[in-house]
Amino acid sequence: MRTCENCGARVPAGATSCPECDVYAGDYVDGEAIHPRKPRYRLWLSILGAVVVVAAASFLLLMKPQSDSPKFVDRTPVRVVRDRPGGAHQAKGAKLTEPEAMLLLRRHFTDIDPKCVAILNNGYRDGAYQMTVVNGCTHTRLGKWRVDGKTREVTAAGPGGR
Repeated sequence: MRTCENCGARVPAGATSCPECDVYAGDYVDGEAIHPRKPRYRLWLSILGAVVVVAAASFLLLMKPQSDSPKFVDRTPVRVVRDRPGGAHQAKGAKLTEPEAMLLLRRHFTDIDPKCVAILNNGYRDGAYQMTVVNGCTHTRLGKWRVDGKTREVTAAGPGGR
């Protein structure tokens, strides 16, 4: 038998409240727990197992040899599209288009890997396409260049030109 913690009356076994004062009877009999708590081994073991799985997966992913990304080699010839809208801009008074001028300038740099040559078009002024050339592999500026729109002559227009 248990005793009520509120009024001290006897509480029959299995009752959830005191028959005298109708207060919750509690889980204790004379200061000791009726149902002692069981340790939660399963919970801690499952958490530990999840941590081990995550650590192992992270380790395996970090130790996996990283393959080099495939290198793209473009061996197709470059074509200048004239009949597509926006495909090739030709400045007023010029005999060659903007892409043709860029190709001429790109072919001017024979001692540099073609994949490294980056050409920035600065527009058409004074009868020539104005361009800035950068070596993308060494991150060096190769100067400002002009490609004449009528004669196709390539000349250095600023510092760094050769």
